Amino acid sequence: MVVAEVSIVPIGEGPSVSKYVKKAIEVFKKYNLKVEPHAMGTVLEGDLEEILEAFKEAHREVLKDSKRVLSTLKIDERTDKENTIERKLRAIGIE
Repeated sequence: MVVAEVSIVPIGEGPSVSKYVKKAIEVFKKYNLKVEPHAMGTVLEGDLEEILEAFKEAHREVLKDSKRVLSTLKIDERTDKENTIERKLRAIGIE
């Protein structure tokens, strides 16, 4: 199981990017992933290959309505213990 943080930002499209965020989230929800949007990005949980495929599709979906997109993907993959969003939050006392 992989936990990843994603940010997909259109460049030069004005101060509000909410319509682009919604497009990316719609793409993520088509996949077998846990999707948790946050104020500064979206956290995904699932299979690495599926996260990579969803990320690529979401990036391209946002690019359809923009001239330029800056995307980041951070991946946390562990083999020593359960790697879920919930476990990570419990580890810092948030439930």
